[in-house]
Amino acid sequence: MPPEIPNQRRRPGRGQISPQPEGFYEPDIVREEAGPVIEFFGEDGRRATYSFADLPCSGLHADLAAAWARRTGATGGLRTRGAADHSWGVVTRLVKWLGELSRPPRTLRGLTLSHLRRFDQHRRQTVQGTNVVLEMAQVRALLKDIEPADLLREEVREYLHRPGQLYGRWREERSKEPPPGYSDREFAAIMAAARKDVVAIRQRLRASRTLIDRLETAPHTLSEDEQARAEELTRMLRTGEVPPPMKAKGNGGHLPDLAAQRDHAGQVFLTTQDLPALMLMGVGLSGRNGETVKELSAAHRVLDGRAVAVNLIKRRRNKTRTRKTIHWEVGSESSRLHTSGGWFLLLHEMAESSRAFSRSQRVWSIWTGDTAGGPEEFRAARSTAKGHIDPFSLKLARQFEWNKWVARHGLTADAANDDTEPEPLVLTLNRLKKTAEVRTTRAVGGHLPSVSRTNTPDVSFLHYLRNDPTIRDWAEEILTEALEDTEASARAFRGRILDEQASKDAEHDPEATAEKLGTTADKLTAAIGGELDTLVASCLDFEHSPQSNGGLCDVSFLTCLRCPNALVAERHLPKLFALLRWLQDELERRGVDDWIARHGVTWLIITRLILPKFTEAQQEQARAKAPMDLPLHLLDGLKEPS
Repeated sequence: MPPEIPNQRRRPGRGQISPQPEGFYEPDIVREEAGPVIEFFGEDGRRATYSFADLPCSGLHADLAAAWARRTGATGGLRTRGAADHSWGVVTRLVKWLGELSRPPRTLRGLTLSHLRRFDQHRRQTVQGTNVVLEMAQVRALLKDIEPADLLREEVREYLHRPGQLYGRWREERSKEPPPGYSDREFAAIMAAARKDVVAIRQRLRASRTLIDRLETAPHTLSEDEQARAEELTRMLRTGEVPPPMKAKGNGGHLPDLAAQRDHAGQVFLTTQDLPALMLMGVGLSGRNGETVKELSAAHRVLDGRAVAVNLIKRRRNKTRTRKTIHWEVGSESSRLHTSGGWFLLLHEMAESSRAFSRSQRVWSIWTGDTAGGPEEFRAARSTAKGHIDPFSLKLARQFEWNKWVARHGLTADAANDDTEPEPLVLTLNRLKKTAEVRTTRAVGGHLPSVSRTNTPDVSFLHYLRNDPTIRDWAEEILTEALEDTEASARAFRGRILDEQASKDAEHDPEATAEKLGTTADKLTAAIGGELDTLVASCLDFEHSPQSNGGLCDVSFLTCLRCPNALVAERHLPKLFALLRWLQDELERRGVDDWIARHGVTWLIITRLILPKFTEAQQEQARAKAPMDLPLHLLDGLKEPS
């Protein structure tokens, strides 16, 4: 055999197993300093360091840090910097709250179910209930990653694995209608103000470019002041550096005038002050959410001058659908600021000079200066790129001062009535995106597959369109026509409703009331007494069903409301409201098309034809008495014993 060469790597032969280190692999992401420190590397390219050093309850640190490392590791559920930051905020709040107790837990064995419930109540004093439910979900996820699990008390372990607990509370909190989108007037005002700002930005940058071009091609046409200014702009454009002017004596003399430096940089670069208007235009024109607009790649293709192919990222989708290419219309030169493609190309043009220094792979890049404050990682990024950064590279959740922007443009919300003074508009990107969804839905006649560019049809309806008042008002006529068509073609509902007036008439003259309802006095009396009840109505002729060829009825009770034998009285209202709640749950479990095919007519009959026959007081009383559950096993009809 040839002699073994020292330090030479051994290669396995054919069919031989490669040498492996002993023991299990543990990623080197937890290191001990003053306390455990976890390094995070997100799928979005953003990094972070999380330290337990400044947190109380040191006896909890090691086990919580190990669980946190699993949550943020390669197989953990926290994939992006934004998600990790949010979850870390919950962890630090919990540990700090535990540290403020008169008897804080010394180890995880000291953490009780009472601690978790009290922390939940503590957060509810200052935070909306929906947010607290989501925060407690983060706490549960972290504690589930504790290994070994018996480090926790049995009562805590049982709480962590209790099915459906947080989901039920989240559903309860979410039952309140979310804020609607903006009205047409509000949306037009927002977009007009944003477009005005963007036009000013474009004119500012192009004026500087024109001056620089004149210096290169026709310097003799410039005055001395114009030539000096053009040379300074050229120098900034070439080097990326923006020298700070000094303040006048007596006003902080010999100190850099940072405001003047920012304005000076804004002659050739985008700055922080330009971001709000550009973001608003991006969301309002494209209908994409703010996160997606922030993640837009600089790489793109222009197709025949009429459209642009843009790469975008939507993190909340699964890994195989995170990235996609979409095509945005560019429009003519005069309409560029009214199309999403025109907006993108303009942003790409205006940020290009700054991207040369920030090396941003995204379309966004601004000058912020290399002397400003902020976290160390932000200062380091600015100093290495002469003040130029991708504003969303290190942290996606960059905060915007929307209130100041709204006040500067004098934007107001629609007044409740003519007598009230309009209040300042509350501006959020989520409401703006919802408004874009609503406007597109109306434009395509309510066809959800056409409107659902950013979400599935189900998500578009459930989270953006369902509770919006403008969609409800607009859809009223369409839904009514659809119901009328259904009645005309299938004769599904004959409208036998024993409303308040009919009930009074039945007490005085049951024969005449029965004749109006197309039944007999005996059957009407039996129905009023509850002897003929099905699930949510009374059946006036169970033995002769038009849906069972004139024989005994054997179809689903959900079809009762479409049957000419059905009679609905006030005492049926509580169960009808319970049925509506079940139909709503079905909508969230099924696809929209499937739900409409199965339950759409039933829902329309209840909401459009039955409930309006009863007073608001009757409906409110019935809603309060609605049972939490219905005997759903009866939905498919009565079954003979086997």
